[in-house]
Amino acid sequence: MEPDSRGPRRRAMVDAAGLGFMMLVLLDYLRPSLLLLPTVTAGGDTPCHYPTFVWFYERLLPHGRLHGWYPGAYLGQPLLLYYFPLPFLAMSALAPFFGLPVAFKLGTVLGVFLLPVLTYAGLRLMGFGFPAPLLGAAASFVFLFCEENPIWGGTLASTLAGEFAYMLGLGLAVLFLGVAYRAYSRGWSWRGPALLLALTGLAHGYAVLWAGLAAAYFLYSARRPARTLGWLAAVAVGAFAAAALWLLPLLSAWGWTTPYDDPWITISPKNLFPPLLWPLFAAAAVGWIATFTSARRTGGPDHRLLFLLHATAAGAALAIAAPALGVIDVRFVPFAQLAACVAGGATLGLLLQTLAAPGLAGLGLVLLAGVYADARSQVVRYWADWNYSGLEARELWPAFRDVAGRLRGSVAEARVAVEYSAEHEKAGSIRMYETLPFFSGRSTLEGVYNQASLQTHFVYYLASELGATSPNPFKKRDYSRFDTEAAMAHLRLFNVSDVVALSPQLVSSLAARSDAKETARIPPYVVFHLSGPAPRYVEPLAWAPVRSSPRGWREKAWRWFTRKPLSPAHLVFTDDPRFEVAEKDELQAPPAVALPGGVEVQETVEPESLTLTTSRVGHPLLVKISFHARWRAEGADGPYLVSPALMLVVPRQPTVRLVYARNWADRLGLALSVATVLFALAHWAWAARRPAPARVPVLLPDACDLDAPPRRWGWIVPAATLAMLLGLRLLARG
Repeated sequence: MEPDSRGPRRRAMVDAAGLGFMMLVLLDYLRPSLLLLPTVTAGGDTPCHYPTFVWFYERLLPHGRLHGWYPGAYLGQPLLLYYFPLPFLAMSALAPFFGLPVAFKLGTVLGVFLLPVLTYAGLRLMGFGFPAPLLGAAASFVFLFCEENPIWGGTLASTLAGEFAYMLGLGLAVLFLGVAYRAYSRGWSWRGPALLLALTGLAHGYAVLWAGLAAAYFLYSARRPARTLGWLAAVAVGAFAAAALWLLPLLSAWGWTTPYDDPWITISPKNLFPPLLWPLFAAAAVGWIATFTSARRTGGPDHRLLFLLHATAAGAALAIAAPALGVIDVRFVPFAQLAACVAGGATLGLLLQTLAAPGLAGLGLVLLAGVYADARSQVVRYWADWNYSGLEARELWPAFRDVAGRLRGSVAEARVAVEYSAEHEKAGSIRMYETLPFFSGRSTLEGVYNQASLQTHFVYYLASELGATSPNPFKKRDYSRFDTEAAMAHLRLFNVSDVVALSPQLVSSLAARSDAKETARIPPYVVFHLSGPAPRYVEPLAWAPVRSSPRGWREKAWRWFTRKPLSPAHLVFTDDPRFEVAEKDELQAPPAVALPGGVEVQETVEPESLTLTTSRVGHPLLVKISFHARWRAEGADGPYLVSPALMLVVPRQPTVRLVYARNWADRLGLALSVATVLFALAHWAWAARRPAPARVPVLLPDACDLDAPPRRWGWIVPAATLAMLLGLRLLARG
């Protein structure tokens, strides 16, 4: 028990002062004068997310939709079906008051300011006494300034690089740990943790995986393992149902994505154990060792610290298993690092409780944390100013704006390919070319959501043909050398009519070709228009599509696309016998059987639909838009998946319409979410009218001196889960 002199008001004042100091330091880095400046945010992936926000706010949200089709990248792809809508919902709530550019900026930093506050709340909910929650919040504050891993997530640097959704998910996940611990330890309902876990999932998928696995800790010392397992299952099912309006459509269409199964993690002590965090890691180790060694004397270990230890192990295990799960491994490392930091901060807070003036000592450590983080920071302040001053302040912005103006058009016009180059950084981002659809209105090839399309590997392969310095984020794929001759065939296949070149190599190569004409030179950009047949999104096939089994279609499509010269006959991945020409040898080019010519087609292209008229019913038509199962054909058979990952339709009537449509997953997901939220609200309203029953805690918040139960098998579940995740990495290597 703390002395009476340490009253609630005094502790609250110390906590408020400490949290307020952290907010002031963050505001010193993230200057309001720049955050409120109506410019488009620059830096890393961030400007590439701005068109997503605008598209969501102007086209999807007014129709009550969380996701839709975006034609601007990867030959079209689902937008926010495979990415996380909560940050964009928060931005949309701010937009009427601040305008779109400022609302976007505020949304990108929301998670940064929330992390210390949510960490503080989470530790309070776990039952940590003053000043441990404040010291835990200070630990998360220090973690924000880690600069060793700027693209992993969870820090200021990574947020400025574009990982703002991750940042928001991380804070909500930490809060979930506190809510789940309190609810479980007091025998409360699963509904509150379930709704918060659902909200975490809407912020970031990696966060919900970590938070869910971390909650399995309760099984280690469960006196009634079956009951605990049922409670955890209810939390998981309730969270899934609450988030089903987005999660069910995502899972139902997960097979139409590009998995990221490459180990990306840098096995380096500096990356895994950044020097900035060493004091906190050391404090965490002291706390964990102390709670184990003093367990018999105190009646049991401190379950709160062990909960954070398990959360650390969960993050590490997920990072190890990630390639086998088809996700990015390094995205899980910050969860483990933050959990260890928070455990270190909480340990310091527990130690300060033995002092005569813990509040004063705690506030001193908070001030020290601010000075320490500021002194060790090297790039964050510069990055923040660079980002939030906006694209408009960048050196090459006028040139990029002029290029976009020269190319201005609509989604109905042919696409534009832009060469990858480090020069783009001077316009605001190394990935500036991905914003071209927003500034010009015309579609391009690459985009920021490279797992959300089947076309990803083919687009990157074409990029490698156009430039030797092209990106290669998927290490298991070998892309091409510089080869403009092969690139021309692929550009026409993708309905590209203009190429923006930057390197002398590509400029000279295109200038020497008779089928490319320079139309604009705005240094360092040179625009070439491709001559030849008029570009179109719908093309009558000159050669019969070759039937190929859908099994292993990705590798077949890859061989077809990378074979030089490009085969004129497309593979159609179906077992439908109406396609009479069949593949004979998967390793050879498909047989070329000519079809009658003279087919005329007219097309009308809109963002989520395409209407065509054909002069010959029954003649197969290639649609140069990425395949997805949500596309529906009216008046035609199909759409069929055709190489590399495009669509093919066989008209049954002269006029055909293709529509990107809602399906059963949208309707069922919405019904589940509405029913779950209404059920939870009704239960809370009903419970508020009844007197609170006396409940025996299932798990005490700290030491447990009750007699051990006769059977305690619950630990097998989390231990086996962690072991399985480790085994997945070994199996993947094998």
